[in-house]
Amino acid sequence: MDNQVVKQTIHELVEQIEDSELLDLYLRLLKRELKKDNAQQGFFATSDEEMMTRAKASLDAIDKGNTKNISDFKNDIKAWKKNRAI
Repeated sequence: MDNQVVKQTIHELVEQIEDSELLDLYLRLLKRELKKDNAQQGFFATSDEEMMTRAKASLDAIDKGNTKNISDFKNDIKAWKKNRAI
């Protein structure tokens, strides 16, 4: 089956589902998949020039003393990990 046929079939089947819990699970699954795809595309779509600009900005921030101590950094990472889970 091509993608258009699969999408149309999914639409038709979803229209028949009345179980709100199941619909909510499907919605969360689809959103998670789209979020994952967008995150990957965003990372790989970054040009070398953009990466160099970001690296220079980071070095400038360090020179200006705009840094975090390791404890704050670890707490930020923990919060990030917790928030990215569904």
